[in-house]
Amino acid sequence: MNSLDIRQKLDVFLIRYAFPIGWFLLLTGLFMLGSHGTYHRVFYWLLIAPCVLILIARPELLRPLIRQPIFIMVSIFSAYVWLSLIWSKADEDLLKMFKMPLYVIVFMLSAGIFALRDARRLEQVLHASAQIAVFSAVCALLYHYYELFFHGGDLRLSGYGVLYNPLLTAHVYGAFAIYWLGRWYVSGNPWKPFQLISLGILGWLLVQTGSKTPFLGLALALLWLLIARKSRRGWLAMIVFLLLASIQFILTIKGNVWSGASYRPEIWTETLKQFSLAPWFGHGYNAPIIIPTSVGDFYDQHNILLAVMYEGGIVGLVLWAGIYIGALRFSWRLRRNDLVLIASTWLVFGLGSGLTEGSSFLSRPKEHWFLIWIPLALLFASSVLLKEGRQSDGIPEKT
Repeated sequence: MNSLDIRQKLDVFLIRYAFPIGWFLLLTGLFMLGSHGTYHRVFYWLLIAPCVLILIARPELLRPLIRQPIFIMVSIFSAYVWLSLIWSKADEDLLKMFKMPLYVIVFMLSAGIFALRDARRLEQVLHASAQIAVFSAVCALLYHYYELFFHGGDLRLSGYGVLYNPLLTAHVYGAFAIYWLGRWYVSGNPWKPFQLISLGILGWLLVQTGSKTPFLGLALALLWLLIARKSRRGWLAMIVFLLLASIQFILTIKGNVWSGASYRPEIWTETLKQFSLAPWFGHGYNAPIIIPTSVGDFYDQHNILLAVMYEGGIVGLVLWAGIYIGALRFSWRLRRNDLVLIASTWLVFGLGSGLTEGSSFLSRPKEHWFLIWIPLALLFASSVLLKEGRQSDGIPEKT
């Protein structure tokens, strides 16, 4: 067996087995695996390592990937983040921080390779993960009610397994709610039972988290759907959304867990003051921040855009905006493509959710990836497919 045969067999094996399992566990691992450490190891060994091996064996695959505007913008932003390490006062190890943008870049490449070699399987993995998310949501709700009624647990659903925080739980399940919303929106039959049941379960779980963040994301996602592809379903979805948001407001008020703006105005005002000390280039990637408020110190901007501004300055914010502008411009042109519409709606949901929570815009895989890098990777994969003239037939219509 010559070296060409070995490279081809390795390529086929990794695409057929490692990538599907890696993507599936990336999407479902937070409610299937026992710890963030295991989640990260799965990511390294089943997505990052296979992607690097494939590119070593088949370097010609790199050319159609790096020409895509979305990838170019992500790479430019990552390069700027690396540059900002020069003036950053972060306490973490320099090599560890250097690897964070690299993980994102290789992950994007894995999405592009997967789409080029087996787009249908990528869509099947995404669909299967969304089905597992519905089952997991049922388990999470049952566990929550068991703890609440039999052990006097918290009124807010915190999740189980790796998911332990209502806000972070809302990010993950909210992302899958958007997937099912998109599936329902583009489906030929608006009364498919599993789609409606999935939306109902995930929507109710978001209510039970008591988190306001996903509802801002949902509102913007619905607005994007209505603008991108007009349909009477969008207005029906908006009515249901307003109903769920009202129920959540009433339940949280009655349960005395309503926290208003959760000190966000104070946090944001102080962040802007500290941003003004280094407005053009920021304080550098992962620079620490202490935000004094009337109730104590915070260490998180609770706004991803403000985090980018604080660490990257105006230059970083412009480059960050360029990623979204490029992605949404591509999405607008291809809004008749079902996968593009769903992925772009997911991206808009993440953008909206990130306006009131979060600061980790570049990190190892965790909950915030469901707001930023996973939908961006799906849009990148779609752009590669369409550019190369190998567009898939669409998301499998099984449910």
